[in-house]
Amino acid sequence: MHRSIMMSVCALALAVPQSASAEWINRYPRVSTLPLQVYLEGYNLPTFATSPTDPAPSPDGKSVAFAARGWLWIMDIATREARRVTRGASVDARPTWSPDGHSIAFMRDSGRDTGLWLLDVASGRERVLVDTPTIELDPAFSPDGKGVYYSSAEAGDLDIWRIDLASGAKTRLTTAKGQEINPQPVTGGLVYVSEPTLLSDTVEMLSFADGSTKILRREGLSPQLRISASPDGRSFALTPLAGDDRTQLLVSNADGGETLRLANDATYPVTPAWGRDGIWYVQPDRDERFRLYRVAVTGGPAEEVTPLSWTMGAPTARVTIRTRRDGAALPARLAVVDGAGHPAAPEIGNTTFDGQHGRISFHSQGAATIELPAGEIAIIASHGLEGAVTTRRNLRAGENVTIDIDLPKPAFDAAGRGWFSGDLHSHLNYGGPFQLEPDDLVSAMRAEALDVSTPMLANLQTALTDVRFWGWQRTERPFVKFSQEVRSHFLGHIGVIGADAPHTPFFFGPGYPAAYERLDLANSSPLRFARAHGGMNIYVHPVIARDPFPQSGPPAGIPLELVPDALAGEVDAIELACLWTDELGTAELWYRLLNLGLTIAPTGGSDTMHNLHRTMAVGSTRVYAKPREPLGMASFLDAVRAGRSFVTNGPMIDFTAGDAGPGAAIPGGRRIPFAIDAFTTAPVDHVEILVNGRVVRSYGALEGSGRYAGEIDVPMGGWIAARIRGGAPAWPSQDSYQFAHSAPIWLGARGSRDPAASQAAASDLLRWMDVADARLKQGYGGEPTAKLRARFAEGRARLMELAR
Repeated sequence: MHRSIMMSVCALALAVPQSASAEWINRYPRVSTLPLQVYLEGYNLPTFATSPTDPAPSPDGKSVAFAARGWLWIMDIATREARRVTRGASVDARPTWSPDGHSIAFMRDSGRDTGLWLLDVASGRERVLVDTPTIELDPAFSPDGKGVYYSSAEAGDLDIWRIDLASGAKTRLTTAKGQEINPQPVTGGLVYVSEPTLLSDTVEMLSFADGSTKILRREGLSPQLRISASPDGRSFALTPLAGDDRTQLLVSNADGGETLRLANDATYPVTPAWGRDGIWYVQPDRDERFRLYRVAVTGGPAEEVTPLSWTMGAPTARVTIRTRRDGAALPARLAVVDGAGHPAAPEIGNTTFDGQHGRISFHSQGAATIELPAGEIAIIASHGLEGAVTTRRNLRAGENVTIDIDLPKPAFDAAGRGWFSGDLHSHLNYGGPFQLEPDDLVSAMRAEALDVSTPMLANLQTALTDVRFWGWQRTERPFVKFSQEVRSHFLGHIGVIGADAPHTPFFFGPGYPAAYERLDLANSSPLRFARAHGGMNIYVHPVIARDPFPQSGPPAGIPLELVPDALAGEVDAIELACLWTDELGTAELWYRLLNLGLTIAPTGGSDTMHNLHRTMAVGSTRVYAKPREPLGMASFLDAVRAGRSFVTNGPMIDFTAGDAGPGAAIPGGRRIPFAIDAFTTAPVDHVEILVNGRVVRSYGALEGSGRYAGEIDVPMGGWIAARIRGGAPAWPSQDSYQFAHSAPIWLGARGSRDPAASQAAASDLLRWMDVADARLKQGYGGEPTAKLRARFAEGRARLMELAR
């Protein structure tokens, strides 16, 4: 599943030197040329599904191979009976037949790396074809059957290679910078999918005659773009994005010329494969099951050919897993593996692969039934961030058993304390292989103990996602209201939350087409729009660096316009916790803004893309808020905006100072009482109190729960807050280290300042403005536009005043 690697993290971050960072960067071997490998892994590696994916019709037209349940299967087309042909713990995918029909080459994914294997169909024997310490993808036999083409990062980035089957000799065929994947032999050479820049997907051709390459098609960002050549090598099928977050099945001449559209009724065809009897593809249904289809090359209606029966080739059992609390059904996240360690899942619903732990899981609404090989199984069940319960059971052949798992009450009773949880930044559909509906998000929220979600409409470069859902909302718990991410990759991304209309344009600035590149538009536009339309604004995923203000170098990793916008008083909140940025690095920027007296609230958003397979769970990073009115979307957002909140990716923290909670103001310049109630399901390194960004109390490590209370001297102005940090995450947490942070309690009045802290913060931010001004000038080709120039000048003037 292919797409561009530039997605939701600002392009600004790509160009800056990075300090040590705890964002999720990669799980698989690092591809040296990619600044954001998470998107390569998310879109180019296999999708685990219990239904058919990656069809490969046999040369004789009598059978089709495909991947399902993490293994390869071969289906007799006449009877539609599928039999399993691979086994083991790994996930097998993307089969391709040899021209003589005797062998199948395929990908094998260990959860840490991928390699290519060869299966002898008659005997079932397997052997390694290519397995370097880097990623290998997409095998395709040469027409003479003597070699296999594939994609590999062996030389540093993803190039097209060929391996000779007799000698094992490998030859690198492409050397361009970028990604080349999905090679397909055509007359005179190879066609393949290429990503020459961060912003475009193309179909290119390599000529065997002279080694030259040429672009056949430009598709822009096209996440599910895959190609398949015809048996005669004169044409290829492709599935580009249609421009409305949908794909289409096209047929092109091998030279990229005339194009025909097939399967006109298909709404989301993916993974095309050309066979003797037409073109095969799969498409997800409403229950996230892939249905297998074929359509004649001459057109006409597509025919569904999904298997009617499945033969595992080994004794099986069926298990129903019920999750309970106090005898009542409780939605949960489940991860199930068989005795070999191979993942298993129900027939309906999508699965997710978590990049931190390498575990495949799914959401259950309280009961889930799975067929899997007989023998031992292991089940991990969790509800929200409350910790996990592991159960093991031995299943006998033919057994149909129910396993009840009791999930204990959480040690931290959030609702009982008045706290409710929200994930204010995620994307329902964002170029993945599924097409989800809002109810799918609701089901996931229930399993993740999430009360509020504001999934965001956004752009895939110039295509907009989920715009059909604008106005959809759920007015009972869990609450959902669609929001928007406005993206200037150059200036920073803005969340427009809870507004009654979307901002136009969705995107602007350098990195976009000419009509949008030079717009004299600042991020102040969506910031003001959100407030004017009854919502709040958030600077999302702001800081990727662990130390954005290093002493030995210039500041780095900060959205270009965030500081001027904050100084103008136009920023409501900053996304302190996000899977794609560093919480401690973001905190360092936030502390400096607070020290200037800016009442910017902290919030949390996972920035997950729910219709991807390789993504984290919604609510993996979240904000807890304490509404003053009965819980609803409006009262929750009001509480977040007012700072009656804390953010977390796992630990829970309830902090009071001077007998008040976050968001309040208490008298300063005296000795005050404080109390921290801290809870964690995995060990954390530090529980701390900060005053004006400096740690003034540290209590060391904690596992389980702890209460810390005492008194502390505070200055006349500024703020005080509590923080938990450090320690490896344990399931169900999915971020890279443990973190929780309260919103500030203000000293004297909201927005008060301590003079020394304020002056130091202004000096640090002036250092950043030197970087920002230079990059603004460079990014807009010399002189920036007038509105942006004025905004940055105003910010600098204010900082100079505060620094004095």
